[in-house]
Amino acid sequence: MCGFYGIFSPTGINFDKGKLENITNLIHHRGPDDTGYFTNQNISLGFKRLSIIDIQNGKQPLTSQNKRYVIVFNGEIYNYKKLRKKLISKNIHLQTNSDTEVLLESIANFGLDFIKEINGMFAFVLYDREDNCIYLFRDRLGIKPIFFSLDKKQIIFSSEIKPLISSGLVSKEINFNAISSYFSFRFNYGVGNFFKNVHSVEPGQFVKLDSKNFTKKKYWHYPLNNEKFNLKEESLIEKCGELIEEVTSEHLVSDVPIGSLLSGGLDSSLLTSIMSKKSDKKFRTFSASFDDVDYDENKFSKIISEKVKSDHLNVVLNSSDYENKLNNTIIHSASPLSIPHEIALNSLFDQISKHTKVVISGEGADEMFGGYGRVQSSGFDYEKIKFVKKFVPKNLQSSILKLFGSNEEFDWNKYQTQMDHFFDIYKWFGFEEKMGILNNEIKDDIKYDAEIKKFWSNEFEQIQDLDIKEKIIFLFQKHHLQCLLHRLDIHSMAHSVEARVPFCDHRIIEFVNKVPYSMKFKWKSSYHKFISIFDNSFNNSEKNDISKYLLRKLSLKYLPKEISYKKKLGFPVPLDKWLGGSFLIYAKEILLDQKTLNRGIFKTTQVENLLNNKEKLSYDFWGKKIWMLINVELWARNFID
Repeated sequence: MCGFYGIFSPTGINFDKGKLENITNLIHHRGPDDTGYFTNQNISLGFKRLSIIDIQNGKQPLTSQNKRYVIVFNGEIYNYKKLRKKLISKNIHLQTNSDTEVLLESIANFGLDFIKEINGMFAFVLYDREDNCIYLFRDRLGIKPIFFSLDKKQIIFSSEIKPLISSGLVSKEINFNAISSYFSFRFNYGVGNFFKNVHSVEPGQFVKLDSKNFTKKKYWHYPLNNEKFNLKEESLIEKCGELIEEVTSEHLVSDVPIGSLLSGGLDSSLLTSIMSKKSDKKFRTFSASFDDVDYDENKFSKIISEKVKSDHLNVVLNSSDYENKLNNTIIHSASPLSIPHEIALNSLFDQISKHTKVVISGEGADEMFGGYGRVQSSGFDYEKIKFVKKFVPKNLQSSILKLFGSNEEFDWNKYQTQMDHFFDIYKWFGFEEKMGILNNEIKDDIKYDAEIKKFWSNEFEQIQDLDIKEKIIFLFQKHHLQCLLHRLDIHSMAHSVEARVPFCDHRIIEFVNKVPYSMKFKWKSSYHKFISIFDNSFNNSEKNDISKYLLRKLSLKYLPKEISYKKKLGFPVPLDKWLGGSFLIYAKEILLDQKTLNRGIFKTTQVENLLNNKEKLSYDFWGKKIWMLINVELWARNFID
């Protein structure tokens, strides 16, 4: 696991060794074990290495044996030993035992399409000296990041954003479409980075720059499957278990000890139990919590830790810790934070780094198997809406919709499309509320979210043939997962720790998208399904249905029932409670400061109203809104000012 920075131009670059070294050092935390450079008249490459596999010999940048290609690689190829044997069978003699060389020589000998045979997480840069061009590759699900900025015939690229904007070659201009997307969905989906001239290689994509063109190409697409497995429940559970065990076993390849993130929830507990089954070595487990009994799952972590006999470490944070670390965490991320618990995650990895370089993490299971019941099961609600609007006279629709679970928070009568419904249940800030907070100049700049709505409209159009209930699960896989993976990469690598995510293996998503919906969300009984007709998914979830049914059933083979069927908590942060004390004072100091008011992003009266009138919302949503405003202002102070 590593980090890289570089500049390429097919017409030549102005090389400055001192500047290359200085900017590469900005990502020293991604690879403190070794440093390497490669330069010529067209390219300048800097690399920082975190040694995991072939510690002695896996140095980079690495040049292919035929001298044509140079690579810098961030990630892990989990099936590299199998691929290595294939190369050796073709009489290709390898100089190291590293997965980087296997990747490089496979491409050099078999072509770019060989990427489809690779199982792993990766972001890599491939320089073709013969054709004088460059490729930037990213893994299928976007586990590893790669950012770039394109200027005429020059491309600047890096594992993180900060080296790009520190290069002096990229303007630091705010992309207000990204800010607006962030307020609605806590991430910049489909509208570019928070800096206008910074872009990401998309999951399952590579980009190429040569003397003639800049091109993008997808080599893998998220699987859309209306055709489902026709298997008995027991067979499906067995098949799923075999795949997860196989993938998890592959993720344990390493020349250094591996630990596990163990939140106490279903996903991390399942992976930890499988890990203990596949490894004959004692390992460490890690968790983080807040000093509030309602926001602490550590007792469940301890149950699993005792079961697998791991050495367990729990990091506890309070409100004061949170305030003190928020600004520095934003500085490291070079973007507003997506999820309030990122500060705790960052603190946890700080402690993990004192014990190990690699951990297994459970990201992806909720997106794949249906763990966000309130939103992912809402297709049932929309079926009711669709039925009423089609068959019930207009003058009776409002009354019937209220009977079916509509209320003031979710006024089903106003939804014209499924996208409207999705926006309303997925949002943090509602569109109208957000427009009330943003200043008029910004609303004009973003054309009242025209680009955001165009992006999501296109996404819904691409899945129009998918079953209504499957659509939202698919959107969570393709989009919601991105903010979680970005969060995990940035905070683990901040402390030189590699986080591996078995549930994000492409074979698992290709499998799970053939699993019938009824094996993801299952009604507890016919009676529970009937009474759910008269409520909404926010109330029905985990009360009348069983979310993540297939994974829960599978987990009974490995876990106590109290863990397998425990209600999802999701690592919440007690923001509303904290905003009753010092955190509200902190929020007012930031958001009502003259510097913030002069910036002109927010309408002062609306911010004051939000701060002074506590909204009675579930899931700390009032606190989350204030938290997001703070994030944007602190980000702007650190990177725009």
